[in-house]
Amino acid sequence: MNLLVSYNWLKKYVGLKETPEEFAAKVSLSGPGVERLYPQGTLLDGIVVGHVLEVKTHPQADKLRLAIVDVGKKKLSIVCGGSNLVENQWVAVALIGAKVKWHGEGDLIELKPVEIRGVKSEGMICAASEIGLGDAFPTEEREIFDLEKAQIGEKLKAGAPLASFLGIEGDVVLDTEVTTNRPDAMSIVGIAREAATILKRPFLWKEPKLPVGANLSVRPGPGTRHPGQTHGSARTKLSVTIQDKKLCPRFMGVRIDGVMVGESPWWLKRCLISAGIRPINNLVDITNFILLELGRPMHVFDADKIKGDLQVRFAKTGESIKALDEKIYKLGIKHLVIADDQGAQSIAGIMGGEESGVTKQTKNIIFECATWDPVQIRRTGRELNLQSDSQALFEKGLSTESTPIGLARAIELCQELAGGQIASNIVDTQTGKYKPLSFSISFEEIDTLIGVKISNKEMLDTLKRLGFLLKVNS
Repeated sequence: MNLLVSYNWLKKYVGLKETPEEFAAKVSLSGPGVERLYPQGTLLDGIVVGHVLEVKTHPQADKLRLAIVDVGKKKLSIVCGGSNLVENQWVAVALIGAKVKWHGEGDLIELKPVEIRGVKSEGMICAASEIGLGDAFPTEEREIFDLEKAQIGEKLKAGAPLASFLGIEGDVVLDTEVTTNRPDAMSIVGIAREAATILKRPFLWKEPKLPVGANLSVRPGPGTRHPGQTHGSARTKLSVTIQDKKLCPRFMGVRIDGVMVGESPWWLKRCLISAGIRPINNLVDITNFILLELGRPMHVFDADKIKGDLQVRFAKTGESIKALDEKIYKLGIKHLVIADDQGAQSIAGIMGGEESGVTKQTKNIIFECATWDPVQIRRTGRELNLQSDSQALFEKGLSTESTPIGLARAIELCQELAGGQIASNIVDTQTGKYKPLSFSISFEEIDTLIGVKISNKEMLDTLKRLGFLLKVNS
């Protein structure tokens, strides 16, 4: 399995001093292999932050205007047809020689000096789609990229490289191969733990904890719809029944009311885009972020669209579901689903259903975080000809102990990005108490298996850095 790993993101979890190239060379000798490096921001070469000083009418075209734009060391005269162009606006300006996509379509074209309806244009005021940012900053047709409204969080300065303003200048995405027997390393945190061990650097990630007792309420955040709610308000009972607990060893969930659905902040969008995932909205983006960060798939339901209790069961004869990919899947009686009283709402471990998905109108949600039997997930995916990033992880086999960590992270990010308040008990249904695996091996056996003599101290240090609990018999 290959991961796209942003080096800037990785550095948040491990104290790295190497350049991306040095890092790739060192880590590839001892752990996950870095197959290719993709420098970020190179497609934005020649594109800068501009400040619109003046907007005039075009003498030869009603739908075009002439903008005087400050790009730092000089002021440019640019013909623009953007419907939202106004004076004092901060915009993305492609200078002569930069490459753009006309109206966001087709191949990249190098920008050259041109006359438009008899008026010279010295550059181009761009829409987000014309410079590869359409997924992160969607706009209406003929609208230009308004940098101030995008709320990037950085100081606006005329002439600054757009890549620098967006925080991607100098970042490199590492195309990293992780062998299938290492699901623990199939995440940003997993790669960070490997890197910290190999390079002997500090591992900076801190495990999130589920709120308990008096801290069980999420405080109303900046986007909450119900700021009048208080701690200790009446809770909704959330429960789940599981038909076959061998196929669902652990199921956790929580309801959060009063959330505000909207766009994610740029830092979160940037992380998703670096891994090839399109931002959707803050709540869906939270689940995708956790999948990348922790290697922990999860799902979010619109709570008001769920009728009755949740059920993990086999699909009924003739049952079908319209999934989030907008395709209808005819389910078989051996396919596991998450359902409510109305029917299947998710194909367990693979993809959620459109009917109960989060939309702009969503006010209350249920986060679901579960662990599934890998053989069941693999078989269902193949029979339905349905693949997803969640399925790719679950079919490798995930620990039940990662489930509370994923749910805790979701609650934490929801509080930060969408507000709301925990409105239910935290469901935690599991087959039995977790028993960690233990192995007994001698130092001599390790030397024999590896074929290289390693000191006992180095063996112990390496295993501790990877998170193992050790007992040494003298």
